[in-house]
Amino acid sequence: MTTQNPVRNPSCFQPLSHCIIGIKLEPVVALSSSRQVGAEVLSILAGDRQNESFFRDQTAEQSLMLLEAQLTALKNAVGCHNLFVNLPISVITVAETYQRLLALGCPPLNIEIVDPATVLTLSDPQRENVRRRLQRLRRQDHRIWLDDVDEALVRSFLSCRLPLQGVKIDKFAFWRLREKPALAALVAQCSQLAADVLIEGIETDRDQACALQAGARFGQGYRWPSWKWPED
Repeated sequence: MTTQNPVRNPSCFQPLSHCIIGIKLEPVVALSSSRQVGAEVLSILAGDRQNESFFRDQTAEQSLMLLEAQLTALKNAVGCHNLFVNLPISVITVAETYQRLLALGCPPLNIEIVDPATVLTLSDPQRENVRRRLQRLRRQDHRIWLDDVDEALVRSFLSCRLPLQGVKIDKFAFWRLREKPALAALVAQCSQLAADVLIEGIETDRDQACALQAGARFGQGYRWPSWKWPED
């Protein structure tokens, strides 16, 4: 969800946190052609801040405020089309933040649910409410993705019936399974959940070939250079 870099805090992030000092944009690439088809919006944290704990402690309100600031900052930036953004499921379950999400008035987004395991802890009525709310976002042409999926998570979601456009396979799952038949099996299971499967952690030509051979459509990773806002 984040990267780290010692630069100043732009004004658009100052109301949120002095820890957030910029944006990193990571290409989303079609594996068959190496053509960039989108970009994931990631936060840059100051110094040695622990990104996972920092964002895990954020409220739904703080998460949506960050998204609003990111979209404002990138509104006229070059190369910022078909954005992938990170949101916890609480932004969907909390009525106030959900209504603000509906009212953003931005081009369609790829909304990544960054805490899919939390979805599985919801009660059946809560999960049904999430499903209805995600369907309404889909009617606004937003695309819903599950982030950081591995073998255990994908099996748990097969019965959830969420209106997903895509699934992102966790980089650690990829590194563990690459060049093994189990990777193709994982991609096949993810394809039962959504039309598009993306594999994270692509670092070399061989990684790209493995992901493509396993049946994934898209990839992300150090194989393709990222860029920052503000620029260095």
